[in-house]
Amino acid sequence: MQNLGSGKWLLALAGALLLAACGSPSNSTPSATPISENMSVEEARSVSNNLELQGRAPEQQVVFDFSGKVEEGPSKDTTLMGKLTLELKPVGGGHFVFMGALTGTNLNVPAKGVLTRGGRIYIFFEVDKANNLLIIGTGKREAGGVFKGPFVGPAAGDRGSWTATPVSGPTPMPTPQPQKLSYDFSGLVEDGPAKGTKLEGRLNLEVRLKEGYGRLEGKLVLADGSEIPVKGALAGDKKVFVIFDLGKGGRIVGEGDVQADKSIQGPFILVQQENGRTSLSQGSWTAMPIP
Repeated sequence: MQNLGSGKWLLALAGALLLAACGSPSNSTPSATPISENMSVEEARSVSNNLELQGRAPEQQVVFDFSGKVEEGPSKDTTLMGKLTLELKPVGGGHFVFMGALTGTNLNVPAKGVLTRGGRIYIFFEVDKANNLLIIGTGKREAGGVFKGPFVGPAAGDRGSWTATPVSGPTPMPTPQPQKLSYDFSGLVEDGPAKGTKLEGRLNLEVRLKEGYGRLEGKLVLADGSEIPVKGALAGDKKVFVIFDLGKGGRIVGEGDVQADKSIQGPFILVQQENGRTSLSQGSWTAMPIP
């Protein structure tokens, strides 16, 4: 087997296969930090700060009537009221991460957090992201789906309590409509048994995108009219993973970064099967968008 000299190629291969697999709605992707009923606030915030690592788009939406009041501290008697809309992402084991916002009259505060299988919630309101001002709430689901609990912030010493009463949901998130994209694709094998091999054609994709995450599927049409099936995934709006099925166990596994001009560039591994043996070659590819 070809020695690629760097673990990043194998990581790219594993990452592409993983993200392609987790595109199926029936799969659950584990979170970067294990979620449990007794996790710390710091652990919950770490999970919510790494939503892009979950590899899944939100699947359910819940809307609450939210009210909170600062009961002691510099902001005493300050109230916070509005509609709290949360979009839930399953991350395995019956746990969820979520993103959303608290909205009302002259109010639009981003929110994110963690909801455990047992109904414990950790919620972080980004009052002023630039200055890292947060309202941090914890709570527990009660009868009727109502959540209640204490909170701290945004000022040092502020403490209060909050209640969120469900008014709708959970309802399924809308199924994203596929977006059709075409690219001029060019790839060159730069090292390995297939060094010097070129692959060029028109890459036609259907992308189902939701909150920057999604699946892609399509074909690479070569100059002679032959077609290579392509599947892959988007991790956020900057990273693309693709798998080209060459047949007979052969495949191209690539990752790419989306550039400012919407082109995609990155490395790939060419996996070939011959006489029961596997060989690996490496190269780079570019996909230029076709208007």
